Amino acid sequence: MVKDHPAADLTFVTSAGAHVEVERVQVDKRIDTALLWVRRSLAVKAQFGHAADRTAWTVTARPEAGAARLTGTVSAVDHLMTNPDGHDMRVLQLHVEEGLGEFHGYSGSAVWARGNIVGILVEQVRQRMRVMGKPPAANVLYAIPIGRVVSRFRLGVPVRPAEEASPALHLLDTAQFDMDPLKDAMLSALHGRDDGVLAFGLPSVDLDVLMNLCAWLPGYIGETAQKSMLTVLPEVMSIETMERYVTRYARELETSNVVCPISVHNVDTAFVDELWKRIRAACGNPRHRLVVFLAGRPATGFPDHVEELPAPAVREQDIADWASDVVALRRWPSSLAGPWTAEIVKRSSDEGRGLDMRLTYETLNDYIERVRLQPDALLSHLEELELRC
Repeated sequence: MVKDHPAADLTFVTSAGAHVEVERVQVDKRIDTALLWVRRSLAVKAQFGHAADRTAWTVTARPEAGAARLTGTVSAVDHLMTNPDGHDMRVLQLHVEEGLGEFHGYSGSAVWARGNIVGILVEQVRQRMRVMGKPPAANVLYAIPIGRVVSRFRLGVPVRPAEEASPALHLLDTAQFDMDPLKDAMLSALHGRDDGVLAFGLPSVDLDVLMNLCAWLPGYIGETAQKSMLTVLPEVMSIETMERYVTRYARELETSNVVCPISVHNVDTAFVDELWKRIRAACGNPRHRLVVFLAGRPATGFPDHVEELPAPAVREQDIADWASDVVALRRWPSSLAGPWTAEIVKRSSDEGRGLDMRLTYETLNDYIERVRLQPDALLSHLEELELRC
């Protein structure tokens, strides 16, 4: 094990076979990972990214010449397990296609998905059958999400959002439409912390924004039970009643994640703070995630321990990129993207005050329906728009 050796005993071997001296070793037992600092820079700089559920992965590093390259599918992105040092950690659960019966030597390898490193292999799972000696390994491996590694070692490097398995999923579902600043902030919090109960403060009271974030989230944390929105009304409902409404979901956290939106616009911040403390205390550190969205800004801002998200906004360039991608997906002339963008921007603008989130979603949903159900009629409409330009 790397963590059991001093730097002087170690040599880093690149994929090209070059040997580089190790300067120091940094170990974090909480995530069962060691970081090697080498004496010179390497020629290749890898991209880091978050893993999405049900996407393909591969491990190209091998413990010895002739050993198999590993491939498979991400079966869970937020699985809770206990490492050999007794620390709970949230890991990627990987299904392996190659039935080797033993994966010793692959630990520490980078897990790749769609051109990004998404995790570091840390553990194999043994079959539960009773046999003489050590049971063979099941086709399940665990990997530390790379976002967790970046956070724990404070590396300060970007971790990209996961690419969707299908372009159509991204383009023809407004839950996948841009909003990268919000989504990046959520992913950083999710993959940077081990506790299973998190609150995100969403300054917007726009229900479409909230529902789209809720619909987008399962692709990153796995199976999720979506709950109806609760509204905090201190003059009508006691804090004990509000607490019971949320903590009754604790039993479900044994089998799935739970997302619970709560409207707190203009509610006294002290009330929201106390409610959140009670929810955290009642739920503890569950096996799956409880994600609470606090929608709308409380009277004097969000309490401590709440991850405040950026205000949702959309840019004209986001719409231009979307229109260009849909045109390419449908194999329509690329010249149609410009006039289409102009029409979407016009329909989504709020009387000269810029793009409005609600109008943007309404406009995009209208066009998405037409792309799916009336593509020929939409193509004719876009060709007419081009002729008018």
